[in-house]
Amino acid sequence: MNVIFHLDEPAKWPVVTGNIVNYLKAAADQGVSGQVELLINGPAIEGARRGSDQVLAPLLEAGVEVAACANAMASHQIAAANLQPGLTVVPAGVFELARRQHEGYAYIRP
Repeated sequence: MNVIFHLDEPAKWPVVTGNIVNYLKAAADQGVSGQVELLINGPAIEGARRGSDQVLAPLLEAGVEVAACANAMASHQIAAANLQPGLTVVPAGVFELARRQHEGYAYIRP
């Protein structure tokens, strides 16, 4: 089962990371495989910066693809070189969400 988590509100960082950890555990317990992606756009993009309080390495190490919206990066003056290591930059977060849903991904927005 493929799933995309959507984060655009900075206050929801703890919720989305907790949701992803819980999802990964439940999927493993149930023997369910698939791709898990976190799409970050809007003001939440600030948490994707290097040195942020939001540490994304454990999610990446667990196999989660973390995608950052280039439009949000531009509006918050964040260069790709200033993102935490391992993130993927997508041209438009809204397009990424639509594309993944079209591919059959479940959509979760905490």
